[in-house]
Amino acid sequence: MSRPPKLLILVFAALALSGCLPQFQLTLPFQPMPTALARGEKLYNENCLVCHKGAEGGTMMDYPPRHNANGHTWHHPDCELTYIIVYGSNAMTEMMRQMMNVPTTTPRMPAWRDKLSREEIDAILAFIRTMWTEEQRGAHARVTQAQC
Repeated sequence: MSRPPKLLILVFAALALSGCLPQFQLTLPFQPMPTALARGEKLYNENCLVCHKGAEGGTMMDYPPRHNANGHTWHHPDCELTYIIVYGSNAMTEMMRQMMNVPTTTPRMPAWRDKLSREEIDAILAFIRTMWTEEQRGAHARVTQAQC
């Protein structure tokens, strides 16, 4: 097998360094480090658990929604979940409140932008994914890839 010409290698290297090559994604499921999951669980328990509850129980019609396998969080892409965490209730959450006839006294999702960093939000979302089935994680990955 012949070696590629030096000019081809230089062009490829220049494109790679400039960011002009397409980004490649791993085909294996993302597996966060155990320390990141532990951090996400701690942050979830400190900030989210009081309203969204834990890994067991609930239904898709709970409001605030359960983030476990019984809820519907896995239907939403990461970019939308992150937006809701950062900025709080939005048009979609208001539509869901109306559709589900949620009492007006039920608290709305607060904005966490001044309380949680992006890394902390990512850790929380990684922990939430551990509460879903393998099929739900796959569906969530597909909707995230399509919409984010």
